[in-house]
Amino acid sequence: MTDYNEKRRYLRLGAFLEGTFQTEDAKNGLVMLMNFNREGLKASLNRNIPVGQLLKLEIWIPGSIIPIFAQGQVVWIRKSAEDWTYNYDAGLRINEIEPDDRQRILDYAYEHWRYSRGKV
Repeated sequence: MTDYNEKRRYLRLGAFLEGTFQTEDAKNGLVMLMNFNREGLKASLNRNIPVGQLLKLEIWIPGSIIPIFAQGQVVWIRKSAEDWTYNYDAGLRINEIEPDDRQRILDYAYEHWRYSRGKV
């Protein structure tokens, strides 16, 4: 038994997407998006960003030539347990994204999830 309280209202779908971000004060960085739901995502960042900071995201879906642009707010951040390009894990609440782009991400994540479970 665990005493972990799940606060998410929506199921998270795991998949990896690469992209870039820019902070409000024009600092650029790399981002690896790891799992998604209707409201937010878990990301790995290559720099420490303060909680509350808004990030402009440019996200690339494999096989697509059109990037997805979104804006998210850092709701938590911590040093990554892994020693790699992305030194920080963060939770982002997406507060600006076109509905079609949100659907593209969720479709990609869902297909990745289906494939990983052998449902394709």
